[in-house]
Amino acid sequence: MLAFAGTKKRDYVSLIACGVFFSACSLSTSSLAKPLLRCYVSYAGSEQAIESQIVQDPYDVKTTDIGERFTFKAIMVGKAQQIDYIKLYAYFQTRRSDIPVHQATYRPPFKVTKKESPLTPQNSVYAGDVERELQYRCTLQEVQ
Repeated sequence: MLAFAGTKKRDYVSLIACGVFFSACSLSTSSLAKPLLRCYVSYAGSEQAIESQIVQDPYDVKTTDIGERFTFKAIMVGKAQQIDYIKLYAYFQTRRSDIPVHQATYRPPFKVTKKESPLTPQNSVYAGDVERELQYRCTLQEVQ
């Protein structure tokens, strides 16, 4: 046991109780916070935000239609607050099927803070006979 000059035994008990209380509070607060992946995707002058939470099975994540020309999928795989990897996909829509035109993989470490922080730069993807342009950028943020 640590000894401080002039400290009585009951003071140690109070200090320990306070420490346990504050540790429990900080653990419960941080256990509620989870990473949020937010991608800002734009096509033909229209922008939309696509948000993704952590999943364990990447195949459960659906693609999002972007202007009936592209689809976009943002996947963050892991458990609780631990991100194993992030994958971003862009597909060009044709009459027959969606054609993959872009895939990016991001691996730890990730900077996840309460303030939204950049994960990717602004990216441009071109596809189709007339080279249609899809742009996106993604951020990470800790949310409750």
